[in-house]
Amino acid sequence: EIKRKMTEVGDQVVNVEGRRTFENTIAPLAKMDLELSPMSSSCDFAMHVSSDAKIREASQEADEDLRKFSVDFYMREDLYKAVMAYEEERRKSGEKLGHEAQRYVDRLILDFKRDGLHLDPAKRERITELKKQLSEKEVQFQKNLNEDTAKLSFSLSELEGLSDDYLSSLESAEDGKKFVSLKYPELFPAMKKCKVEATRRALDSLRSVQCQEVNTPLLEDALQLRSELAELLGYESHAAYILELRMAKTTAAVQEMYDKLIPRLIPPAREELGKLLKLKEEEKKGRKEEFDGKINSWDFQYYHTLLAEKEFSVNEDVICEYFPLNVVKQGLIDAYQQILGLTFTQVENPQKLWHPDVEMFEVSDPSSGDFCGYFYLDLYPRDGKYGHAAVFGLQAASDLQPTAAPVEKCPRQCSVAAMVANFTKPTADKPALLKHSEVVTFFHEFGHVMHQVCTKARFARFAGTATERDFVEAPSQMLENWCWEEEPLRRMSGHYSKKEPLPDDLLTSMIAAKNLDSGLLNLRQVFFGKFDMTIHQTKERVDTASLWGKMREEVSLIPNSSGGNGAASFGHIMGGYDAGYYGYLWSEVFSSDMFTIFKDHGDLFSHEIGKRYRECILQPGGT
Repeated sequence: EIKRKMTEVGDQVVNVEGRRTFENTIAPLAKMDLELSPMSSSCDFAMHVSSDAKIREASQEADEDLRKFSVDFYMREDLYKAVMAYEEERRKSGEKLGHEAQRYVDRLILDFKRDGLHLDPAKRERITELKKQLSEKEVQFQKNLNEDTAKLSFSLSELEGLSDDYLSSLESAEDGKKFVSLKYPELFPAMKKCKVEATRRALDSLRSVQCQEVNTPLLEDALQLRSELAELLGYESHAAYILELRMAKTTAAVQEMYDKLIPRLIPPAREELGKLLKLKEEEKKGRKEEFDGKINSWDFQYYHTLLAEKEFSVNEDVICEYFPLNVVKQGLIDAYQQILGLTFTQVENPQKLWHPDVEMFEVSDPSSGDFCGYFYLDLYPRDGKYGHAAVFGLQAASDLQPTAAPVEKCPRQCSVAAMVANFTKPTADKPALLKHSEVVTFFHEFGHVMHQVCTKARFARFAGTATERDFVEAPSQMLENWCWEEEPLRRMSGHYSKKEPLPDDLLTSMIAAKNLDSGLLNLRQVFFGKFDMTIHQTKERVDTASLWGKMREEVSLIPNSSGGNGAASFGHIMGGYDAGYYGYLWSEVFSSDMFTIFKDHGDLFSHEIGKRYRECILQPGGT
């Protein structure tokens, strides 16, 4: 149906008789965007969330098929000529379009240029071929990660230091041992709390080679394809091609950010490393174990956690008891409703959910009476599910009839978004208890949900999070700050059995520990970004494993001790963040700036400031 619709619209635009206008040439393409939005997500979303392996497989096949068809569609020379003919007539006539309509036309023409429609037929044919090959490899790369079931079994003595709740949540092996997989709720606590170095080393080794055999060639082939595409299109590199549509604009601007940042991070990071080494030496002496004089890749999270406990009395196992998921969720919902002036209502007995764990909510604006959209929460891990935390736009909000100039009270298609996460699951005798880091993740990802739902973009192309990629994280990063402030923490906490809020001493300690090891943690982000930028500026075939190991120690100061190719599980660089990971640090500047508005106002829940935030940041989307 999607293919038929696209072909029909393309033919309609191409076969216009008489004078070309916005209504007969541009509007059909813009309307196609909004109509296909829910249809496309119905095809590709299931591969990330379905519990049925056959459905995930069918979803992947449909996604690959549609990606290839879309390549052919947007490489149609007759469609390119039709749009260019309209633009020529518009310029000659002096017709003025509304801001968003003009931006849509400008971006459409730029898309054609970036697809090589202005080049000779032989180059266009090669570009089409390369795009299809690249699409196949990107989809397969993510599928391999989603389907990965690698795990190791350990005896209880090998899991020393981990809580009874954590141990009871693990799958048991026939010999009485416990399985630990690479799913976040299983892996992260083990890396942070297990006192047995051999266990942490084994898990780090497993993580370091995740999908290495299958994904390394996919990634390295994709890098070659991207490089050849960029060269055919006249760009210096794939990074230069990507950055044309980013706030940074040039690779030099990204490098300048790192050149300014790294010298400021190195001194505190070295000091932090020294503290961790001293702590390791003390612990090894107490355990009568050999001290190797290094913080290995399997050591950092463990000693970072131990240092937080020692210097700030921050114990994650105690803290999580004050963050039962339902309390956090209600506190988060209340906060967003108050700040943004919205009402969330849970939909009772929603039809055709993809899993029983999923919840559905509708969003409305009580001040205007407007219905805004829906969102889903899919919060627990399961086999075959997307392994990280992300928000998927299932239906883009926009005017139902795209027009050259804004139309008052134009009927709209509503937004639908899904937040997918992998939070700690409930146990037999306790509800789901979130680590504080999971609370931060919840606030971050839900910020993306609100970006989708609050959009007032007239064109689906610019709806919600369809902003420049190096800005898109800023609204969500800003909202993470609520997780480090006293009043919000009190509102979204409550002991799962005692029903008490966070004690004053624990709350004070948590906030004080916010910037612990921030030099090393930020260098880790710099490493990811610089690795991403390096592989996308290199024309020769890249040995990603070798480069990963070399850059990891040089940039982050933590060695790649297990020796695996972490790039094989670096989903961002094959999932839309290629030459874009720098954006996480880039957008931190804007998020910090926005937060000062709330902070300086003196009320983190101010509806007045929240209204400005909604109108200035969330509603415009990418317009």
